[in-house]
Amino acid sequence: QELCEARGCTWCPTDVANAPWCFFPKDSPYGYSLGRNMEKTAKGWRVTLNKRQALSLFGNDISPVVLEVEFQTRDRLRFRLYDPNRERFEVPLKIDSPGVTADEASYDVEF
Repeated sequence: QELCEARGCTWCPTDVANAPWCFFPKDSPYGYSLGRNMEKTAKGWRVTLNKRQALSLFGNDISPVVLEVEFQTRDRLRFRLYDPNRERFEVPLKIDSPGVTADEASYDVEF
């Protein structure tokens, strides 16, 4: 707990299996925040994430980053993170996706 709080993190013990007890608070200078561009798509959402500050934990950070969320089936969600300014190779894998609405899914997505 002391090491966690010394890093400026939040310590919150929980009974939930595999849930972290130490994590960055919402106002942390690290990580990403939601951009203004939240777009509803035919199968889900497309959201822009922007790096919070110049601080970096791992280096070579990308900003902005796009998060695409696709409600594929009642029990399957697909998410994809990518650099919108740089093309990269993606495995050409075709996955059948009938597409469901958020109301039909057995899971919740919150931003």
